Amino acid sequence: MKRMTTSPRWVLIVLGAALAAAVFSGAALDALAQSQPTQTPYPTQTPYPTSTPYPTPSGDAEPGAEWTIADNTFTSQYPAGFRFSAQITSSAGDVARARVVWSHAPGTQRSRPAQYDAETDRWVATWEASGADAVPPWLGVTYTWQATDTAGNTFVSEPVSVEYEDTTREWIRTESEDIIVFTESLPAEVGEMVVDAMAQQRELFRQAWGSLLPYKPRAILFGDLEAWEEWQITVVNPRVLGTTSSDWGATVQRVSGTDYHDLAYGTVPHEIAHIYQDEFVGFLPVSWFNEGNATFFEANQQYDYLARVREIARSGRLPNLLEDAGPSIRGTNARDGYDIGYTFFLWLTETYGLEAHRELMQLIRSGAGRNAALEQVTGLSLREIESRWRVWLGASETAPTLVPTPTLFTFPTVTPFGR
Repeated sequence: MKRMTTSPRWVLIVLGAALAAAVFSGAALDALAQSQPTQTPYPTQTPYPTSTPYPTPSGDAEPGAEWTIADNTFTSQYPAGFRFSAQITSSAGDVARARVVWSHAPGTQRSRPAQYDAETDRWVATWEASGADAVPPWLGVTYTWQATDTAGNTFVSEPVSVEYEDTTREWIRTESEDIIVFTESLPAEVGEMVVDAMAQQRELFRQAWGSLLPYKPRAILFGDLEAWEEWQITVVNPRVLGTTSSDWGATVQRVSGTDYHDLAYGTVPHEIAHIYQDEFVGFLPVSWFNEGNATFFEANQQYDYLARVREIARSGRLPNLLEDAGPSIRGTNARDGYDIGYTFFLWLTETYGLEAHRELMQLIRSGAGRNAALEQVTGLSLREIESRWRVWLGASETAPTLVPTPTLFTFPTVTPFGR
């Protein structure tokens, strides 16, 4: 699924601790072994191989038919799309039809039928980017050919992994065991900062989810507005500062300021946490629960979230969390959902350990509702959970009955790196 981020990481209340570190980014995690990033300036001058022979068929090839695939070529035509072509033959007869199946990240597939070009003796499949179907550059593309001959034999080629290159600009690639980062029109150290942030949070992700993602996610960071708009073809929303998609295995951000520290240590881990949610739970409705959960994984805070929520609690303005809709993540009260949701996950893991987070998400994935899963993990009723969290924050045990305040669906002043 795709998450369209319309600058949700808003600063509406400025507190004294403007750059407070997240709870799990202290000395213990700093001492973890750091992966050494590698940087490569782009565009790359080394082309993809124009011929990838597969003399031995794979997958579903039928016995008695010898298949050959040669000159297997992927051509990036960024931002317009990409093209696949190959020579495919079967010893049992002519190739009757062929298609290409590809994915940008495990779990989702796309495909296009191929057409036979008699002049070049090649099968050709093309994906053309258009409108909402467009994708950003530097996504991974892992593809296979599927073919059927006139005798009814079928064939699936070995997978090939390439990238949707943008060779029209200079990009810097920074890669570690945790993430692949592409930066454009940004200082070279930004990629290194993102790598460092993800290394700091590695064990938090691992322990909270039970394992790391089965692939390296990508962070594609644009410093130039024209470049940001180009990949979107015709559908450009000026209020969208970033997009995170588990289908892509990537977060894509438009960088419009110079707070690179918060971009690297706050925005990127937050957005990668959404990819973890989709991988280990499946789609979580956008609410205080999933945004507070993603905030929990940030390695940098724009201010002291816990201090702000404790002040809300002391003032008697802390809303019901579990039995009602919970705090808003939109309008003028948008930060409430992020900050209050963050404190709930902080309380849960400080009280029951990170294994409680893992068990909670596994139960939700298995079909248990959120509240039922919370009751099972804690051994408490909803009222008891709510009461203990509230007291931990410094509020009364029982939430007050609040007069609803109309939510204004306007876009408030935003920080440079929305999430």
